Amino acid sequence: MRRDIEQLKANHFDILIIGGGINGCAIARDAALRGAKLALIEKEDFASGASGKTTKLIHGGIRYLEQFNFKLVCESLRERAVLLKQAPHLVKPLEFIIPVYKHDPRSLLKIRTGVFIYDRLAGGNNIRPHRSLKKHEVLSLEQNIDSLNLKGGVLYCDAQMDDIRLCLDNAISAYDTGASLSNKTEAIGFIKEKGRIIGIEARDKLTGEQFFIRAGMVINATGAWSNRIIKLDDPASLDITRPTKGVHIVYRRLPHERAILLSAHKDKRVLFIIPWRGYTLIGSTDTDYAGSADDAYADTNDVEYLLEEARRVFGLKNLDRKGIITTFTGLRPLVNTQDKLTWQVSREHLIKESPSGLISVVGGKYTTYRHLAEQVVGLALAKINASTKLSIDGERSRTIKGRNFKECITHMVGPSSPVLQKENNDLPNLIEHAVKEEMANSLIDLLVRRLQLSITPSHGLEYLKECADIMAALLGWTDTKKEQEINLYKEEVRRNMNF
Repeated sequence: MRRDIEQLKANHFDILIIGGGINGCAIARDAALRGAKLALIEKEDFASGASGKTTKLIHGGIRYLEQFNFKLVCESLRERAVLLKQAPHLVKPLEFIIPVYKHDPRSLLKIRTGVFIYDRLAGGNNIRPHRSLKKHEVLSLEQNIDSLNLKGGVLYCDAQMDDIRLCLDNAISAYDTGASLSNKTEAIGFIKEKGRIIGIEARDKLTGEQFFIRAGMVINATGAWSNRIIKLDDPASLDITRPTKGVHIVYRRLPHERAILLSAHKDKRVLFIIPWRGYTLIGSTDTDYAGSADDAYADTNDVEYLLEEARRVFGLKNLDRKGIITTFTGLRPLVNTQDKLTWQVSREHLIKESPSGLISVVGGKYTTYRHLAEQVVGLALAKINASTKLSIDGERSRTIKGRNFKECITHMVGPSSPVLQKENNDLPNLIEHAVKEEMANSLIDLLVRRLQLSITPSHGLEYLKECADIMAALLGWTDTKKEQEINLYKEEVRRNMNF
């Protein structure tokens, strides 16, 4: 996957997508597979927004049953089955326990009824049947959770994913099918003819160059940045999205084998405590966010809220900040609904067309990205009178000197990683591949997303200089540029720990 600004300038595209999160990359893949001449630009990096900062779950959304949103749950369960089949290297079954305590906001009967309905809605797509558990059965499966006031629970199954790699694989698949993709490329204005959008003015953030990209259709898939894009089209436009902040904590491994779903006592939100690459992932918050979408990080209140709920389940008074490895924060681009609590706002997506022809898509769940892409592309192609025949290809296999890249990545993360044992001989090859084939052009791209070393206890800092030296040689950085990149990465690490 190569970044080619000249190609963006020289061609007229059927569809231009703004936004390189999971929705944008999936739309690009779908459109390219249907034969559209397709371009996608992303102002930072693929999966750099909420798509790389999720709870790492592909799930039906059991909590949406409480809102009687059976349609969304059915769609999600259907898509869960598709992704388990199509991407087994990135999406895997995961067992959950729901322990129910005396003073929980949801009763044991309500939880058991909900999981029963969940399994029924899954039908033939169910991973495995749930089990209702008595108190002693819960403790036999998870002996380290707090037994005080425990009434019983439920065991059921959903799925866990690598959100960043799934997004990147969609981008790479789109590129391999003929799409033109470019990160670090920002939309700064629209080109119009007789009131209709015929392209955009863009800025290359690596060089500062401004240029035009022309297209028959422009799709806004920028998530939490959607309001900014629609106001570039029409400054009088009403906000289309209501961003909410989802903070996650990566914690040293807590004493549990399965994922745990709990109801927060403070605000009734559903929270997760999940095994993740040898650590524990705790998340997430769901609070309205009014600041810049570029500056969303965890604060003290976010961290204390998550720790307090986890502390309650494990009964551990020493479950405190000292065990935090890092945090990450994503902004959910919920449909702009102001009359509900954040966790009650529907996760269904909205597709909206402006008078100038801009198609914007907001909301949605990561789990349903594939179905969302089909709908958006179907609408776009119908409007430009293109073929709507859908052709799905198989997974692309990428190698580094004869080795599967995903296998190398698997060994680059987690506490038993060769990198952490200082026995990694693949690091130079991995960096070269990330730069040349996956469009990594900053140390943040490399260490946060391509190699995902930022979530390890060292945050990848012991390899920072080596990575910087290799990237500098590959990308022609000056010493000043290299030092700037090092400082930017250190600042990113600091901001994720500044609570």
